[in-house]
Amino acid sequence: MSNSSLAELQAITSNTLRNEVPVEALRHETPAPGKTNVMEARHGDPIPMYGDVNARGFKTVEDITVADCVIAHLEAEEVDAVFGVPGGNIAPFQQALRKHKSMRFIIASHEGGAAFMADGYARATGKLGVCMVTAGPGATNALTGVASAHLDGVPLLAISGNIATDRVGLMAIQESSSTHGVNTVEMFRQACASSTGVPDAQSFQRLLARSMRTAQGLPGGAAHLSVPANIARQPIHRASVPTTRGAFRARPATAPFEDLRAAFTLLRTARRPLIFLGAGAREAMAEHAETFTAFVTQHGIPVATSMRGKGLFSEREALSLGVLGLAGSKRAEAYLRDGVDVMLVLGSRLGEWASRSFHRYFQAIHHVIQVDVNASNIGQFLPVRLPIVADVGSVMTGLAELGQMIGPSSGARVQERWAQVMALTEPAPVVRTPQDRDSVKPQDLMAELDKHLSPDMDLYIDMGNCTGWTSHLLHITPPARIFYPCGLSSMGWSCGAVIGGKVGRPDRSAVAIVGDGAFLMNGTEMITASRYRVGTVTIVLNDNFLGMVNHGEHVQDRTVPLEDDYYGLGNPDLKAFSESLGARAYTVNGPGQLDALLPEVLRRANETGQPQVIVAHIDYREVPPYGDRFAAVASDGK
Repeated sequence: MSNSSLAELQAITSNTLRNEVPVEALRHETPAPGKTNVMEARHGDPIPMYGDVNARGFKTVEDITVADCVIAHLEAEEVDAVFGVPGGNIAPFQQALRKHKSMRFIIASHEGGAAFMADGYARATGKLGVCMVTAGPGATNALTGVASAHLDGVPLLAISGNIATDRVGLMAIQESSSTHGVNTVEMFRQACASSTGVPDAQSFQRLLARSMRTAQGLPGGAAHLSVPANIARQPIHRASVPTTRGAFRARPATAPFEDLRAAFTLLRTARRPLIFLGAGAREAMAEHAETFTAFVTQHGIPVATSMRGKGLFSEREALSLGVLGLAGSKRAEAYLRDGVDVMLVLGSRLGEWASRSFHRYFQAIHHVIQVDVNASNIGQFLPVRLPIVADVGSVMTGLAELGQMIGPSSGARVQERWAQVMALTEPAPVVRTPQDRDSVKPQDLMAELDKHLSPDMDLYIDMGNCTGWTSHLLHITPPARIFYPCGLSSMGWSCGAVIGGKVGRPDRSAVAIVGDGAFLMNGTEMITASRYRVGTVTIVLNDNFLGMVNHGEHVQDRTVPLEDDYYGLGNPDLKAFSESLGARAYTVNGPGQLDALLPEVLRRANETGQPQVIVAHIDYREVPPYGDRFAAVASDGK
């Protein structure tokens, strides 16, 4: 960029917010003749949505069965585990998996658990998660797990069986056609990005490629194929099979330079800017975290995250405000409450979890810049001054390049921003002395867990009170990772996801945090972890209630005591339950016990492959940090 062009851009940025320069004026500032910026050159290159299949690497295979064709595609994607429950209508796939020793067929206790495992596998590895289930109830059981992955944008391929085509209309067992039984193709169509019934072997490869492209494309999600048993055994005369990973992955669009320049100008001249990271920034932060951190440090811009984006930016960094949303950080809440003039949203839909139940503080933000690969995610909650449909990583690197060329608006402005962030304090959680000697406060439990978070740890957090306690009180620093299923908010998710995650990344410690109600839903998957020697650690917050519902109703009607047994669980022995399923189980009944126990439990899980369960008896009286959510439910939307 020439000196004259730089001076002109600096002149614009110095008065942007004060004079309300239109975004178009910022976008179309023309660089000096003969000068080409790196970002401009990148933006000018043609970017195909999908790569040239010849360039990506394919081979032709003759007379390969439909089932073997699926396995060949998955092997090319480096998928080494498929999760499911066997049945007659998927027998061809089961037999194909037996022949391919490079790929494990992990048989779950329930199809819903299998789908949750595939979800966890995909999140942990970045690969395609795959679940295979039989027709009828196998497919209906898997639906919740598939929908949960889809709503979080997790790449998942669900394959369900169906009866042989020559039996359609005869009321065969588990028929799932468009005319008889449950139409599983239409059922899944309402719960994922695509759902297709396979009519014949010769069209299968085309339909499989489309499903894999959909699942791994933009914005990504779940795809479903219903394959009749006889078609799964039939040969494809000439199949084109990928030989390298990524043949069906989309290349995201790069942010236009004019949009980058406009976004940089708004951030540079803002008095109280904020960058908000969502889960859509996960891949970008994995690749560009150092560049991003240098940029926000140079300009003194604080960073908050959504719950699903928690830990993408180290929560130990001085500019980190933590989670902004339901059960979020008080520092983040205070910064937003005191006014934000420019907010850059990177990869968040700003749904209810991220927006604190669509809180009015967000409505007061002057200018919103929202970046997402999916245009439909932009502007759902807030009016957006500058929408950018592009790869988050290209925005991070583009802003950093501009920052290096132009620098911050002034040293005094940057110092003011730093001072504003440093003045924020996070109040210590109020923890009362337990009235019950045989319980521990959840705040104490989280503080003890926080001490043992390590770089090689992945946390899988269930839905319920445990969601709020972990979001509010844990501090995640990459490469440690934390995952939440916020899209569908499925209870019992972590019981399967932690197994899939550990199967995919055996080199990392896999820890699930789950409430006792959710553990009763899907805790039977502990036998799956035990059978396959998957060394997970599960911490159960046991208060003998459906706690989130119990506290939520208590907020609405104080005449009903928390001790009322209406939402009680019957005091099951979860330690004995876990041990009966092959896990090694422990109980925590007071402060300091988890702190002393956890290092040895993590070691045993990783070294022996035996799943470990810690049943922590927590004080049910402690109110989880869900004030905005409880208030929203109590208001009936008024």
